[in-house]
Amino acid sequence: MTALEGPQAVAFAQSVLDSQPFSVLVGARVEHMAPDGVVVRVPFRAELTQHHGFAHGGVQAALADIALTFMGAAALGPSVLTSEFKINFLRPGVGDALVARGSVISATRRQAVTRCDIFAVQGGQGKLVATALGTIVVADVAPAGGGA
Repeated sequence: MTALEGPQAVAFAQSVLDSQPFSVLVGARVEHMAPDGVVVRVPFRAELTQHHGFAHGGVQAALADIALTFMGAAALGPSVLTSEFKINFLRPGVGDALVARGSVISATRRQAVTRCDIFAVQGGQGKLVATALGTIVVADVAPAGGGA
């Protein structure tokens, strides 16, 4: 992803999400993808809520993972995996959509530390509902035909 900018980067990132059944299920859409940040939106709907009607924490965590990993890919290249992340839920998420905004904090050749803030958007106004911090690493892919 590092060579892509603008609409090409958004289209490539969206194609990655479209190949993931879970991302399709939640309706994740990439709105912006660049080395300086990513914006991913999930429309708010009843199927994605918990028993009080708020956005389910699992959906927020999945959205955070998407944004964190895309920013890791922006820094390290497309073959990356999430090594770990933590999320803090700050307030209940309700609105028209959840929007994740990700960025890179620091990157080396093999790992990137990334950050993501998630906003519940209603009527064009966003309220911060969660924040996440992750470590994204270059994927070690075993050679085809064997190896451990």
